[in-house]
Amino acid sequence: MLGTIWNNIVYYPILNLLLAFYALFGNNLGLAIIAIAIVFRLLLIPLMNKQREMTKKMSSLKPQLDQIQKKYKNNPEKLSQEQVKLYKKVGYNPLGCFVTFLPQLIILSVLIQVIRNVTGGTLDGIYPFMESWLNGGASLSINTQFLIWDLTKSYNDIAAEVGKFAPLSLGYFLLSFLVGVSQYFASKFTQTLQNPAGLTETKKKAKNEELSAEEMQKKMSGSFMYILPLSTIFITISAPAALSLYWVIQSFMLVFQYLLMDKEKSKEAFKKTLSKLKAKKK
Repeated sequence: MLGTIWNNIVYYPILNLLLAFYALFGNNLGLAIIAIAIVFRLLLIPLMNKQREMTKKMSSLKPQLDQIQKKYKNNPEKLSQEQVKLYKKVGYNPLGCFVTFLPQLIILSVLIQVIRNVTGGTLDGIYPFMESWLNGGASLSINTQFLIWDLTKSYNDIAAEVGKFAPLSLGYFLLSFLVGVSQYFASKFTQTLQNPAGLTETKKKAKNEELSAEEMQKKMSGSFMYILPLSTIFITISAPAALSLYWVIQSFMLVFQYLLMDKEKSKEAFKKTLSKLKAKKK
C-alpha cells in the first residue's frame, strides 16, 4: 500500500520527468540528469529561503542566549525555560530544520533510485504516453553515453576492463574527484556566507586549556568539511558515473541558489572562498 502510494506520487513522476528531459535533449541522458538536478535545486529555493531567515533570527538572539547561559549556568531547568521563551519570540520551531531538510533528502534519495534504475535499464512505471513519445511503440532503449563516459559504469568497472591508469579510467576517476571538489567548494562557500568575518577559526589554546563546546563544534565542522568530500569520492568510484554527474551539478547549483537568493552577499562570499582556497595553496 505505502509502496504504491510512494511510487505513484513520488517515484513515477520523477522517473517520467527525467525521461521527458532525455527526449527533449535528443536522447542525451547526461543532459537530462543535469536538467533535473537544476530543476529540483530551483524548486528548493523557497525552503532554503525560509531556513536562511530563521538562521538570521537565531543569530540575532546569540547575545541574549549568552547572557541567559551565564545567568542560569547552575540552574539547567530555568535556563531551558528562558531559552524556550526566546525561541518563541522569533517563532523558532525545533523541528523547522528537519521539515526543511526532509524534502531535500526525499528528492535526493528518489533521484538516486531513478538514475540507478534508468541506467540499469529498469523502466517500470513509465507512463504509456511517455513510452509512445520516446520510442513510437518500439522497444525502448536508453542511450547512456555522455561525452567520454558510459553513465552506467564506474571507475572500478572501467579500471577492471582497461587498467587503473588507462586514459579512459582516469577520465572516470576525474569525474569522481570533481564530486569531492564540488562538495568541498560548496561547503566552504556556505560556511563563508554564514560567517563572513571568518568566525569559524578558533584561537590557539594553551595545552591545559579546554575548548568550549562552541569551539569544539567548529573544529568538528571543519573536519567534517574534509571527511564528507573524501567519503563521496570513495563512494562514487564504485557507483555509476550518472550519480557522480548528478552530485557535481547539484553541488554547484547550491552555490547558484544562494546567488539567486542574495546576489551581493553571495558574490562577496564567492570571492572570499576563492581567496581562502588560493591562500591555502600558497
